[in-house]
Amino acid sequence: MSFHGLPTEIHISICRFAHQEAKTNLILVSKYFYELAIPLLYRVVFLPTRRRVVSFRHTLLRRPELSTHVRHLLISDRNRDEFHVVLPDFIIYWPQTNSERIVRRQRIREWLTERDNELAAFRTSLLYILALVSTRLCSLTLLHYEHSIRSLKDLLTFPFPDLEELTIRGDYPPLPKDLHLPRLKRLHLAAGDMPNPWASFSAMTDGCPSLTHLRITEPLSCILSGVILAQALEVTFGIAEYDPESLAMPPERDPDGTTYAAPCPRLPSTLKELRLQPYPPEMSAMGMPYPDHVDMMDRLEGLQTHASFFKLLPANNDNYVLPYSFEAARRDWEDRVAGGVGCWGN
Repeated sequence: MSFHGLPTEIHISICRFAHQEAKTNLILVSKYFYELAIPLLYRVVFLPTRRRVVSFRHTLLRRPELSTHVRHLLISDRNRDEFHVVLPDFIIYWPQTNSERIVRRQRIREWLTERDNELAAFRTSLLYILALVSTRLCSLTLLHYEHSIRSLKDLLTFPFPDLEELTIRGDYPPLPKDLHLPRLKRLHLAAGDMPNPWASFSAMTDGCPSLTHLRITEPLSCILSGVILAQALEVTFGIAEYDPESLAMPPERDPDGTTYAAPCPRLPSTLKELRLQPYPPEMSAMGMPYPDHVDMMDRLEGLQTHASFFKLLPANNDNYVLPYSFEAARRDWEDRVAGGVGCWGN
């Protein structure tokens, strides 16, 4: 039997197991293979830079029907692991003459304007893409390294009826109170700043009724206020009394403007596993961890005996770059898409 004489199911299996580049080549073979390969080609979408995100938006503007095939999506604002934005040489260079200073100021203004436009285009594209694909997504990974996710509330108000796994990396606000992710089973919050993660516990409980796995990776509170992090978990597990002020819980506000104390942090009854990976310890001049880090770790380790579903993961001390680096996030995402354990197997 010739290749073309094989059943359609065999051709689909060939397309499914082909590499991404091979799928791209298959759509050029014929209309038949185009129709077979297109759904598989766009089933997993990897957008590791702002430029790729903007480019994919333009693709969907021309071909919005392609969005119906997307099931797994990773969006990142960069694919490098520097701590800070790489600045152009003319910003660092100190001019020697007045004319050089004028030119430098002008170039800096132009660079800042270009950067603001680039970030605005990225945010617009991010919202546009999610508006099209949200109703069919099974997994979503949002990685932010250069700017905070202040639009998180807008992003999570899209309907995600089939979303089962969500990873958010970056400085984000608490999850919105009207969060509704009915099928979400696994939630991974990485490198979040205060008041996360505990300010989002109640939103998870109300908005994620199917949540079974929660992982918190390297929250900045481990560095800024590790003892408060330990206290927040003690309160959540019912071991310590709740004090909103000591946990830096922001007051809630009614529609009429009246404020009231935030409710006690709580976790979903469906939760089977809570994993916490702290930062590597910051060392003193004597080569020893600071006392507050030691206190935090002692209290967190003690929590494992009180809550069987709580697991304290070892800090990432090997070749440490920055909290949940892009390479680490990419490895976890690719492994999960391929059917592996990803960040849930450490």
